[in-house]
Amino acid sequence: MAMHPVERPSSLTELAYGQLRMALLDGQFKAGERLSVVSLAAKLGMSRSPVRAAFERLSSEGLLSQVRGGSGAVVATPSHEDLLDALAVRAALEGLAAELAARRLTDADLAKLQQIHRDFEHSVSRDDTKRARRVDLEFHQYIQGRSGNSVLVEDLERVQAKVILGTYSTAWGSSQHRAVDEHAEILQALVARNADAAAQAATVHLHNLTGRLRDAWAMTNTDTTPQG
Repeated sequence: MAMHPVERPSSLTELAYGQLRMALLDGQFKAGERLSVVSLAAKLGMSRSPVRAAFERLSSEGLLSQVRGGSGAVVATPSHEDLLDALAVRAALEGLAAELAARRLTDADLAKLQQIHRDFEHSVSRDDTKRARRVDLEFHQYIQGRSGNSVLVEDLERVQAKVILGTYSTAWGSSQHRAVDEHAEILQALVARNADAAAQAATVHLHNLTGRLRDAWAMTNTDTTPQG
């Protein structure tokens, strides 16, 4: 069989993918909202092809559902079951990431994590929802980025994105204040370079988030998700 060179993704495709993924995780689009290739291409100042390719990639990640004909896509609406499944996987992966990172973090890394945590605590105290959500994710991704395991990082980014999509259907609540304390426990274990304690703290944090999620559903009986 003849083999042919595989074309590398164009820089415009990567740019479109990055911009759209960031917008999705930043809550700029609502669950179930329909996105148009034509309108988004115009906003991004590029042709339709890279935007269409970005839609395909985001659909493969479960963040979008493509519309027949390729003219657009719909922002995914995670079900209760989908979110619980994602959280179960995320809990295990976050624990592993913290365990691995605890053995590799430098003093400079720990100083950066402490800075991120202070930013998170400050944002929560001010009820700055958008900023706190961004910093929350930054905290988790900084830890996994220091795990030294690229496969783990890739898998975590995918499952985190699925969880985050569900966090914009609920108002800011007290769950974030509890998340601050849980982040502090993870950080304390990392500073002590205690891999077992870090893994446990990270896993418990996600299990607690799942509990808060179930409580929110019980109170509202809607697809709402607390951030954590």
